[in-house]
Amino acid sequence: MSQGNYSREEIERGIARIYEIVLNTKNITARYIVILALASLWVDAYDFAAFTFATAAFKNTFPWMSTWLFGLAVAAVQIGATVGAVVGGWLTDRIGRRNMFILNMILFTVMAVGAGLAPDPYTFTVFRILLGFALGADTATGFAYIFEYLEKQQRLVWSNLWQLQWYLMYEVVIFIFVLPFYLITYSLLHPWFWRIIMFGGAVFAFIILMLRARIPESVLWEAYRGRLATAKRILKRTHGIDLPDVPDIDVELRRPARGLRSAFKIFRRNKWRELVYCFNGNFEQGFEFYTFGFYMPYILLTMHLAGSLATIEASAIFYGMGVIAGVLTAYLTPRIGTKSQYVIGAALAGITLLGLAFTFLYHWPLWLFVLFASAFYFGHVIVPASQGMTSINAAFGASERGTAAGWGYFWVKLAAVVGSFIAPTWLAVLGAPKMTEILGIYALATAILGLAIGFDARKYKPPETEEVAV
Repeated sequence: MSQGNYSREEIERGIARIYEIVLNTKNITARYIVILALASLWVDAYDFAAFTFATAAFKNTFPWMSTWLFGLAVAAVQIGATVGAVVGGWLTDRIGRRNMFILNMILFTVMAVGAGLAPDPYTFTVFRILLGFALGADTATGFAYIFEYLEKQQRLVWSNLWQLQWYLMYEVVIFIFVLPFYLITYSLLHPWFWRIIMFGGAVFAFIILMLRARIPESVLWEAYRGRLATAKRILKRTHGIDLPDVPDIDVELRRPARGLRSAFKIFRRNKWRELVYCFNGNFEQGFEFYTFGFYMPYILLTMHLAGSLATIEASAIFYGMGVIAGVLTAYLTPRIGTKSQYVIGAALAGITLLGLAFTFLYHWPLWLFVLFASAFYFGHVIVPASQGMTSINAAFGASERGTAAGWGYFWVKLAAVVGSFIAPTWLAVLGAPKMTEILGIYALATAILGLAIGFDARKYKPPETEEVAV
């Protein structure tokens, strides 16, 4: 490896200088870059929100499906995302953030079209698994990217807006797709409903792919590797800052994520608290949502708690509460910290889930169900996974952040697989009251765990300040 006329010490000082600038300079293009970097969450949220309403139509298209096949078809995207989060996170550290952004959206676009044309649940499931792989990989890439593009306070705020995207997209889906389709067909059971949803996702992903063509590579990732000249050019373009004191040279000083063992390097003894705290929070939030939240419209329809139009109206209300909470959680992050929101959100979700259990058990009126569901979504949005994904990215540096983000999202999606797959069986065997009671107890236990071992990402020393010496 040639280092030109520069010593190893000079190059390391240059890397540290670039780190210092990025971590302490507010980025004026933050909003645009965050939207593009976390675009997979917009796509994931669209796909998830739309298919929430289309599950009944999908089941109606293939009425011969068993409960287990139905659960597998619904969970397919989460199965793919579970694998994609880990593998994609590792590849993000290996081949770069920008390359993964492009590859992921190409894969999603093609697979979404294939799923929309699927002639049977089996073909649909295969396409959805591959589509999910792209979503899981892209989300890991997106979180790693924004933590390396923004100033250390900006990134805590912006990364905590990811839940907002989900519930905002719910409202968009309701008013642009679901409600117009209902007004045309007077049904949410039409066999074309779920196919249109798939094609819409492909169009959405293709637009994102075109916009991402101009997104720059992560400055910190390039600098960590020793590619200082490239990092300086990106810094000039994105921040308008020249660094004449930094060596103008590209060298392969470090090669991150070499070998499969590096995919597991974050699992070390000195990080046990961060891993347990974040991973359990991510799993708990995903599990309560995909076991119950995802199936809420399905429950309303199949339990005859509401008709099609009332289901749409009720969903718009409690998803709207998620939008409010999504904005509030980013506002609260610099004020009360991530740990406080983790504990408060989990406790509120647990209490409201127990309230919903009583609503089902004693057949309380729909307005009370909507009240509890709205409060549940409010707590759910500021709950552990919102803070868990922010915290796991704050706990690792550029050399392994993609891998850490991938493992963090792995637990969200593993919970999604388990929850969405077993929910139809749980509803049939346990019933809605018992299921929500179990989920409520788990949420309260998570609040207690967060109180005991949690940490505030605001006060966590940025790992970048130390990793250049590695």
